[in-house]
Amino acid sequence: MDVSFSAKQIVPSATLAINELITAIRDRGEKVYHMGFGESPFPVHSLVRKALCENSWRQRYLPTQGILELREQVSKFYQTMFGLQYTSKQIVIGPGSKPLMFAALTALDGPIFLPAPSWVSYQHMGRFLSRNVHHIVTLSENSYRLEPELLELAIRVHAPDRDQQKVLVLNYPCNPTGHSFSAQQLREIVDVAREYNVIILSDEIYALTHFRDQEHHSVAEFYPEGALISSGLSKDRSLGGYRLGTLLLPADEKALLRSIIAVGSEIWSCVSAPIQYAGIEAYRTDTKLVDYMRDCAIVHELVTRYAYQRIHDMGISCPYPQGAFYLFPDWNNQKEELKKKGVTTSGELAKHLLKNWFLASLPGSEFGMPPDDLSVRLATVDYDGTAAFKAFQKNRKSAIRNPKEFVLSIAPSVVDGCNQLEKFTAELGS
Repeated sequence: MDVSFSAKQIVPSATLAINELITAIRDRGEKVYHMGFGESPFPVHSLVRKALCENSWRQRYLPTQGILELREQVSKFYQTMFGLQYTSKQIVIGPGSKPLMFAALTALDGPIFLPAPSWVSYQHMGRFLSRNVHHIVTLSENSYRLEPELLELAIRVHAPDRDQQKVLVLNYPCNPTGHSFSAQQLREIVDVAREYNVIILSDEIYALTHFRDQEHHSVAEFYPEGALISSGLSKDRSLGGYRLGTLLLPADEKALLRSIIAVGSEIWSCVSAPIQYAGIEAYRTDTKLVDYMRDCAIVHELVTRYAYQRIHDMGISCPYPQGAFYLFPDWNNQKEELKKKGVTTSGELAKHLLKNWFLASLPGSEFGMPPDDLSVRLATVDYDGTAAFKAFQKNRKSAIRNPKEFVLSIAPSVVDGCNQLEKFTAELGS
C-alpha cells in the first residue's frame, strides 16, 4: 500500500526502539548494559496503587479536557510546588505529555525552534505537521544550554519578521543532557521571546527530579502570557505506563484551548477513567507522596553523578548533570582514533558500543546534533528501583555520605556500563 508523505517524514521513536531491542537481546539470554532508555524504575506508590484499584470500576467516557476534580488537584499542586497560579480551566489532561505537546504544536502557528540537543520526538512532531523545524546547535562547554544570543541569531536567520509567531520548545532538566536553567537565564530567554513574538512550549516533566543543589524555576514565572507548560506522572512519580500528562495554558487563550481540546477529541477522546481518578491521588501534596518523589530524585542524583564522575575521570567531555537521569558525553577529541575503527558518526559510535562493548546508548544525531558530532546519550536507571529505594530508606545518611558505595551496591549494571566505557576509551588511547 502507498504510505502518506507525512508518515514518511517520521520514524519510530529511537528511545522506544532501543528499549525494545535491548529487551529482545536480554530475552535471548545475552548480556547487555542498558543505558539507552530512560524509564524511572521505582515502584508505584501505595497510595496511587490503592486509588487505581478503588476506581477500576469506572468505565464511562470522560471529558476530553479531563475531569474537573483532577484539574483542580493539578491546580493546587502547581500552586504548592511551584507557586504558579492556574485555574482548572487553563489545564488539559492527556494520555501522556507527548500527545499533549503534539496537540499544542498542531494548534500553534509558526516555525518551530529546537535547541540541539533536545529530546528526539520534538523534531519528528514538527516534521509530521509539515512545519519548518530549525535546530539551534548549542555548545558542550556551556552544557548545551540554550543562550539568548543563539536564540536571537537563529530567529534573525530563519524568521526575522517580528509579526510572525514562532514556537520555541524547551525541556529542562534536559533530556538528554541533564542541564537546567537558573531564574536569570530564563529571564534572558524570555526577553528575546517577547521581542520576537516567540511562544515557549516548555516541557517540564523532569521538574521535580532536579538535584539537591538546584532549584527548578518554571519559565511561566517570567512569561505567563506566552508559555505553555507540559508535564505528567512518568518521571518524578515513575508512572510512565499510566500515560497521564498535563498541559497548562496562559489565561484567556480560549481559541488555543478550544483547538487543543478539539485535537484531543479526535485522537484520544479522553484519558482512561481509572487513571484520571488515580491521578487525583498522585497530585496530592498533603500525603507522603512528595517525600517519596524527593527521595527518588536523590537516588537518581547519586547514581547519575556517580556515572558522570566516572566519565569525567576518563577525560571525556560531558556536561555536569543538574537533574533527571541522563548524561551526554562526546568523544570528539578522539575522532582520529575512532575513524581508524570506521566510526565517523554518532550513529556508528552507538552501534560500535553495542556490538563490541555490549553497551546500549542513543546517538547524538537522534537529538538534533550534527551526524559527525560523536556524542551519545546515556540513561542511568538500569537497576532494581524497589530494592534501591528500600536500601536508600534504610541507610539514607550513609548513602548520601558515601554515594559511591551506595551505587556499587544498588546499581551494578550502571557500574559495569561505566567499566565498559572506561575500557573502550582506554583502548582508543592505546
